[in-house]
Amino acid sequence: MIVDGKALAGDIKKDLKNKLAGRSLRLDVILVGDNLASLKYVERKKKFGEEIGVEVIVHDLMGDMAQADLEEEIIKLVNEERVNGIIVQLPLPVQIDAQKILNLIPAEKDVDAFGSEAKVLPPTVGAIKEILERNNVELENKKIVVVGQGQLVGRPVAVWLTQEGREVELVDINTKNPDAILRGADVIISGVGKPGLITPDKIKEGVVLIDAGTAESGGQLVGDADPACASKCLLFTPVPGGVGPLTVAMLFKNLLELNSQSSLFGL
Repeated sequence: MIVDGKALAGDIKKDLKNKLAGRSLRLDVILVGDNLASLKYVERKKKFGEEIGVEVIVHDLMGDMAQADLEEEIIKLVNEERVNGIIVQLPLPVQIDAQKILNLIPAEKDVDAFGSEAKVLPPTVGAIKEILERNNVELENKKIVVVGQGQLVGRPVAVWLTQEGREVELVDINTKNPDAILRGADVIISGVGKPGLITPDKIKEGVVLIDAGTAESGGQLVGDADPACASKCLLFTPVPGGVGPLTVAMLFKNLLELNSQSSLFGL
């Protein structure tokens, strides 16, 4: 089965719109520099927010700004009561200590869950969890392989699965005989960003293959897995159209959840 991430995101969008009716939430996005991919992603977030009734404010900042100046901008937003959530669009310029910036965002406003005290799942992890649950994929007693240890996919996915009590085998550039590991996997979650990394000969029949890797090839967005893998998979997420659309939806789901928590606990 090929997952239709756009359809799933549409379902979540409708649900969020209903739950947000009569409420006024604001999401602020920090965009540093003019990275084309970041610009496109921010536009998607802004459009999604408008469609469900969330005000999305984008702060366009110069790519050569200093660490101290960016910290000052973040702190201003943190202390602004009207701001319900804050996103720092990654990647940041090389002169910026990204983790130090991300850690300035308090947990109750950290919708991307990049800070050290996050209260929600990172949107990509949330998207993968949503796909698995909606398709009744049982992880118990399954061999789960996570490919890559990046900040956006591999690392947070591995942490989440471990916290859920699942055994996870990590595959990265230093892994010996990675193909043998992939062939034995019941569930593969990949987020490397290397086109054609996973091919049909490297997976077994009936595997669940979640492709969360993205790269550009020939002017098109592609994933880690060759699309031909789909014919061998019990479940397959294409790129584009699989995990990607859901990550934006989960971002706004986090915004609602955090502000519901704020109402309940007086944060």
